[in-house]
Amino acid sequence: MAHEITSIDKQQGTFQAWHGLTEIIENLSLRNNWLRQWDVTPRKMTLIDGTETPYSMLVASDDAKIQIGVPFADSYTPITNAMFLDVLGESTLGIDGLNLDSIGSVCGRGKIFASFKISEGNRTIGNRTFETYLNFGSSHDKSAPFWFNTSNTCTVCANTFRINLTAEKSKDGLAGKVRHTKNATIGLGNVSAIIEKAMGAQAEFNAIFASLDSMPSNEDNAKQIFAGFIGKGEEMATRSANQVDRLTSLFSTGKGNRGETLGDVFSAVTDYYSHESAGDDRMKQFVIPRAFV
Repeated sequence: MAHEITSIDKQQGTFQAWHGLTEIIENLSLRNNWLRQWDVTPRKMTLIDGTETPYSMLVASDDAKIQIGVPFADSYTPITNAMFLDVLGESTLGIDGLNLDSIGSVCGRGKIFASFKISEGNRTIGNRTFETYLNFGSSHDKSAPFWFNTSNTCTVCANTFRINLTAEKSKDGLAGKVRHTKNATIGLGNVSAIIEKAMGAQAEFNAIFASLDSMPSNEDNAKQIFAGFIGKGEEMATRSANQVDRLTSLFSTGKGNRGETLGDVFSAVTDYYSHESAGDDRMKQFVIPRAFV
């Protein structure tokens, strides 16, 4: 797993991330953080004879020798650190239960990010603890738009940035993006409404899962459910039968599972298709659980 936190980058947070490079800040806030310590400044590119070109380059405000990203034309509008943080502040204003847990830059300051833990999304149901984050990201190197999403992944490095950027492509209304164009500031103004929707959807999920976890189930019942959506009523091949057996095992042994409720059935499916299935088809995480539901 690549963190891509270079010597001119920094990740600050309220806990130590997996890479061990987090600068722990107890009073981390949108006013007190790494991205407030520098910004990007566009500079026109010129030819050797001094002739101005239609292209610009971003440099760091704290050290003009640090060039960030690649040259860009006038059709591209940089979203500065200040703009990024201001949008986060305006979008989260008045929303209770948001705590800034991680913020920083990676890839030679080419990508910036922030992750808020949603306290309403952090629930313990049965033996399971759910942590949910409201994530924001943008780029100075033209590799990504301004994006936001809700997920169970806190952005702390380049790899988790990419994971959440991929999750942004979901169509469930809990994510979005704004391209770096001349109209970027207009699009940024619509972020807060989607965030409110995301918070509401998280509360709805908690309620649904709590309901599932109150409905008794046993191993035989769980196995029949698994066989039903994998076999689709047909005689199962060996591979399918093995899948059913593994899911049945996870019903009791999966993380936080007790082998007692429909919540354990749902969690077994999530564990299997999120963490144990091979291949790159991330949609398998969602298609199978929907078939179950």
